[in-house]
Amino acid sequence: MFNVSTIHKSISNISSQEEHLINAMQALGDKTRYKMFKIMQTNKQMCVSEIANELGISVPAVSQNFRILELVGLVDKQRFGQKMCYKLKLNDPLIRKLVKIT
Repeated sequence: MFNVSTIHKSISNISSQEEHLINAMQALGDKTRYKMFKIMQTNKQMCVSEIANELGISVPAVSQNFRILELVGLVDKQRFGQKMCYKLKLNDPLIRKLVKIT
């Protein structure tokens, strides 16, 4: 039978790994960010302008989406002069699993 108090207890006991998974799934729930994630899987590192050209969207839109991917811990960034480039955090077991299933 449906027990609300049991559900509330299980929800309140979310581990940090589960929280990381939830945040990653929320970020990848957006089509643009999912496409960016897929593109990043085939390239070790890509700059914002390269992704913008690949997807046919503006550089500011790509930058904003990368900011979200960075906030949830999916990518690392590195500046090369005027260019900002990103790569997937493949040292993270969750990201390696997400790469396998996407």
